[in-house]
Amino acid sequence: MKPQLSIFFILFSILAIGQTKVKDTITRRANIVFIQNGNQVSFKPETPPLIPIAGAPKPSYSYLWELGDGHYSKEAEPKHVYKNKGTYTTRLAVTNNYDNGKPPATRPKKVAVNDITDTNYKDIASIADQNGFAIIKNCDPIPEQEMVVVVSYQNLENYVSNGKLYLFYNEKQFKHNNFELSDFRTYAGEREVKENLVAAVDDLNDSNTFLASAEGNFKTKKYRNTTTEEDLDASLLDANKTYHNVSILEFDDANPGETRNVFYTFKTTPEMIKDTSATVTMRGIFVPNRSYKNHKVKNLEMEIVTSHDPNKMGSNGSFMNYRLVRFKRVNFKTRFQNNGEGPARKIRLETDVPEMFDKKTFQIESMYPECPICPKGEEPTVSCLDTIIKSKQIIFTFKNIYLPGSEQKNVQEKDSTKGFVKYSMKFGEDFHKVKTKSRTAIIFDKNDPIITNYATTRFLPEFRLEQKRVIIFIPI
Repeated sequence: MKPQLSIFFILFSILAIGQTKVKDTITRRANIVFIQNGNQVSFKPETPPLIPIAGAPKPSYSYLWELGDGHYSKEAEPKHVYKNKGTYTTRLAVTNNYDNGKPPATRPKKVAVNDITDTNYKDIASIADQNGFAIIKNCDPIPEQEMVVVVSYQNLENYVSNGKLYLFYNEKQFKHNNFELSDFRTYAGEREVKENLVAAVDDLNDSNTFLASAEGNFKTKKYRNTTTEEDLDASLLDANKTYHNVSILEFDDANPGETRNVFYTFKTTPEMIKDTSATVTMRGIFVPNRSYKNHKVKNLEMEIVTSHDPNKMGSNGSFMNYRLVRFKRVNFKTRFQNNGEGPARKIRLETDVPEMFDKKTFQIESMYPECPICPKGEEPTVSCLDTIIKSKQIIFTFKNIYLPGSEQKNVQEKDSTKGFVKYSMKFGEDFHKVKTKSRTAIIFDKNDPIITNYATTRFLPEFRLEQKRVIIFIPI
């Protein structure tokens, strides 16, 4: 090869390498560090630097500590007193908010407790809500990343109980599964069981006849927060119709007032729908006593995201059947977080409304901070939510509230700095089969607005069989 040609190929190779986008294979890691005094342990995370997003709020980390004895904490640097001697495996899930990098990976770390020096043992950050049943997550799902779900249940009876837990996931409305259950961890002797839900519902052998007849008359139940139910058969049938997969655990000897936690690690699949405003759910069913049908139902709603941004908008209308939505209510949800150094007293949400929706059907489903609707025609003196409906917008204004800031002194629980508005609307009479998108401008007090992602609605493609005329010649 001539020298000139050699130099040419070298230069060409350098240019080609410079133009090739090299995949970032560097794994960021967070380490678990702790200081121990007998059975009292103070934890601290060692985290890599955050990568800011231009124009976004200040990046930050949020944490979910699994302390190895069935307790957990969402504090950045929790302190925990272990009740008994033993070796405990602690885990940490770190979420990077407003950050361009991947969440830092962590490795479990063992804590050996050989002496009981502190008898001030108490349950921390692990009490279920007033209904005795709660489901939380460490983050919203991002395709091909891990997320942790914690199911908390509490025995509210005045006797020792033996019950059951169901966690349903992977909704049948989506073409592909969104989650793979890679691991679950129990700390109170809960054991996994297999169950034919169709047979269990009918109290017979596997009966497709019952399922078919029941589906014709069964109406899908709408669950808000934690719902107390008495017809366990109907709840299991509804969940079995809605979800592909279920994890079932049995538990024994739960003492009165005792709270227990189960930790699930899910890997989101590459096939997870890429719509970053789509809403996916999991559903938990808690049966306090296996001898009775009384139970509690809880839905966990999540928006699929591309980055962990606490200010976002989502919708359950991402994939709709055009022929079945005439009377369907489409839910929208705007989430927000006060990232300031002080509390927010007034929060204004300016939300776009696509033309195809009938604003006369607008209704608020739920909100946080929870407060009444503001009275019309007068300036409120108490906490309330004001709503103004315009031609292309709905403006929500939280007035006279107190929402702590994530950078505020003495604020340990980051969830207390978050809020949301969930509302629904029906389609107008002359709506068309077109994709819509809307977003929200979030204004905390007198600060500059934060613009959310777009929440989209779209219709599933319809498949029509083409009719072909076939002419057959019959010889005479």
